[in-house]
Amino acid sequence: MKKTLTFLIYLLFPLLVSGQDPFYFVQLTDPQFGMFEGNKEFVKETALMEKAVGAINKLSPRFVVVTGDLVNDGNNPEQIKEFKRICSLIRKDIPVYLTPGNHDVGQQPTKESLKNYRDEYGYDCFSFQVNGTCFIGLNTQIIWTGLKDSEDSQFVWLNKVLENSQKCNHRIVFGHHPLFVNSIDEPDKYENFPTAKRNTYIGLFEKYNVGNMFAGHLHHNASGQVGRFKMNVTSALGMQIGKDKSGIRIVKVYPDHVESDYFQLDSIPDRIDL
Repeated sequence: MKKTLTFLIYLLFPLLVSGQDPFYFVQLTDPQFGMFEGNKEFVKETALMEKAVGAINKLSPRFVVVTGDLVNDGNNPEQIKEFKRICSLIRKDIPVYLTPGNHDVGQQPTKESLKNYRDEYGYDCFSFQVNGTCFIGLNTQIIWTGLKDSEDSQFVWLNKVLENSQKCNHRIVFGHHPLFVNSIDEPDKYENFPTAKRNTYIGLFEKYNVGNMFAGHLHHNASGQVGRFKMNVTSALGMQIGKDKSGIRIVKVYPDHVESDYFQLDSIPDRIDL
């Protein structure tokens, strides 16, 4: 969790591993420390995340991605401190990557709130490769709200990363907000990208053969597909809004395909077979 170069120079994380062997990683989302008790405490969130970290350390995934709403109040230092403390319990040989959510940078992010986030976590987007797969993490809040200068800069960076990834088997994107929940032509709502933005990004993803995006935000599981692109929405590790229970997603990456499953915390296997 230590600070690195900031988004302003669009950090590209280094190549982790070369090769074509199958592997798996963990996505978790919306631990949202403070949500259960309206920012009065975060005892329940701590228990859930500690349980998830224990399972992650046993599973030994290639890496972990947390797709936003790390805390319920992005200005609350105690919530941030607790989130970081538990993340630090993940084994040091398992890299952890973060993307910001609306609760981390604000419903209407400002230059100040974005700077505060980057100062706290070191970056708000990332890119790296593992075993012939390119992974990209986005700040979707600046897309959802249309923060023009920030979004334009991120879009230029994203286009360049995708352009340089064409020798990879797969391109996988992470972000807090899903492009869409179930259908590319669904109405605009709080849960998805506005239609114009949705079409812009799905066009870019189709151009560069992005196969999957993993997101959160909804606090329940959902999925949809358009062409070869699959939108995977993962339920919250923290408080649920719907019928799902707290859990994590395990994603298996093979040379020719990607598959994933959501596991409730009490149902996470002791090992993953590839």
